[in-house]
Amino acid sequence: MTVVAAGAAGASTLVGCKPEPEEQPVGYPQGVASGDPRPASVVIWTRVEATVGEGGGPGDGEAQQVTYELALDEGFGQVVALGEVVVDGSTDHTVRVKVTGLEAYTRYFYRFACQGVVSDTGRTLTAPAPDADVAVKLAVVYGQAYVGRYFHAWKVLLDQDADVDFVLFLGDYVYEAERVAGASEPTEDRRLDLPDGMAVTGDFADGAVAVTLADYRTLYRTWRTDEHLQRAHQRFPFITVWDDHEFTNDCWRDFANDFNGAEGEEHDPARRAAATRAWYEYLPVDVDYNADVGFPDDIRIYRSFRFGRHMELFLTDQRYYRDDHVIPEGPTDPEVGKTQENSIVGSRILTIKDVFDLREADANPTMLGATQRAWLVDQMTASTATWKVHGSATIVAQMLLDLSPIETLPSMLQRRFYFKLDQWDGYRSERAQLLADLAAVENVVVLTGDIHATYVSELHVDFDAPGTAPVAVEYIGPSISSLSLKEQLTLAVETDPLLSLLGLQPQVEAVDDIFLDGNPHFQYANSRSYGYAIAEVARDQELRVTMVHLQDVVTSESTEPIERVRFRTVTGTNRIEVL
Repeated sequence: MTVVAAGAAGASTLVGCKPEPEEQPVGYPQGVASGDPRPASVVIWTRVEATVGEGGGPGDGEAQQVTYELALDEGFGQVVALGEVVVDGSTDHTVRVKVTGLEAYTRYFYRFACQGVVSDTGRTLTAPAPDADVAVKLAVVYGQAYVGRYFHAWKVLLDQDADVDFVLFLGDYVYEAERVAGASEPTEDRRLDLPDGMAVTGDFADGAVAVTLADYRTLYRTWRTDEHLQRAHQRFPFITVWDDHEFTNDCWRDFANDFNGAEGEEHDPARRAAATRAWYEYLPVDVDYNADVGFPDDIRIYRSFRFGRHMELFLTDQRYYRDDHVIPEGPTDPEVGKTQENSIVGSRILTIKDVFDLREADANPTMLGATQRAWLVDQMTASTATWKVHGSATIVAQMLLDLSPIETLPSMLQRRFYFKLDQWDGYRSERAQLLADLAAVENVVVLTGDIHATYVSELHVDFDAPGTAPVAVEYIGPSISSLSLKEQLTLAVETDPLLSLLGLQPQVEAVDDIFLDGNPHFQYANSRSYGYAIAEVARDQELRVTMVHLQDVVTSESTEPIERVRFRTVTGTNRIEVL
């Protein structure tokens, strides 16, 4: 249920009468959250779960009346918004309220009540007014693998970087598989049990994957029981877009890739609709959604946010409108390095650059779609903010794995390969046009997710033209807990029938040096760590980015040391300095 509430001054009417936990007729097992802050509004969220007691109280399937309030103080003596909504199973009892009429750059507190049980108190913050001369600090996060892994990065953020204003979440909030192939084994406290599911054994999943609305709702219910993630939502407003795993690995439009062509074209509108609906139900986003309208018109998640004079943020949807990958996964295609049927090797990863470039130029695929691309260019060009920040779910920079100088490798491997064509390398013609269109826009910064590694890059219209001036910069931080790129490569070399025979272990160990040597626009590479990034637009005409790195995500308690690596970009330079 979504409602829009205008501000209404008054005193709190919620009595803090909270029964003992075993006696509570309702609970809030996914906590509270807020999101999409604007100068005069914010979305607040919770989910109510009812129980059936001995006295025959209402069950979880019945409608519930929920009261919400938002105040200027944590004690709720200065209430500015108060109202009631009724929720039921049609939204899985999730509550979404857009509160309007608020003051810019102001801290508010909010809570919910149902059947006399009051939720925990959430804290939120509205965006600064467009003309406000203020610094803005974002935590940039993505990639939350849950099964057998832990969200220590959220605890570090809460303990050490709690002064951030907002959290920018760039996709892979959940993962659709009960077990990721080669990843951590499920544990008693970190497992996923889907009510329906579809059996898959392949490059990504080894077990059941989500296919129904009940499955996708289960993903979010499960993830949002994590203590540290709940606390992060309770403390910070989130600004969120999806990537692929909110639906399925390396998806495009409403097509899946679970079987790599072995089962034909995986067009699954019902599954896409279920994934979209669950994402919308469980995240505090201020977007319009209509389940009765067909794909892709049911939702539009690309949108922008202005944070004072110095930052405007532009978020894009890089799944809903994209074309299929250029190289089919099914048949062999030795010219591009695809020697096995029904495989991503040579299709979506480790594809020979020189041949692919010709194929891609001929196909000219789109990632954004014409309408969204025009919106992004027009909005960024018109922006008056000091920094124009693009929140991207996939890497913009060219990412080559250049093995040509390594004489110890078989001749078939002494080539230049694209590392991963699910990112912008697979849509390089559109990327070149996009960067050319933005070349005259000052201070363009891309904050990126997806790759489970830390890379910082200077962006060029033509990455193959040495000596050209960069037109923007890109900062890619590590994932919260999803398999690091180094781990992924190690597993691929150990388990892939072809790669395991080619003696690539030394190259895996040296992969960061190989990336830096083969991609001169890369200024830093770390493929082994987990964590998050902090991006701060300051009033002194600098953008500062700190990468916060930790290593252990597979033990339930972690006390490891934290590494911080700092960078900056000065206005007007399109350059990155390592501090």
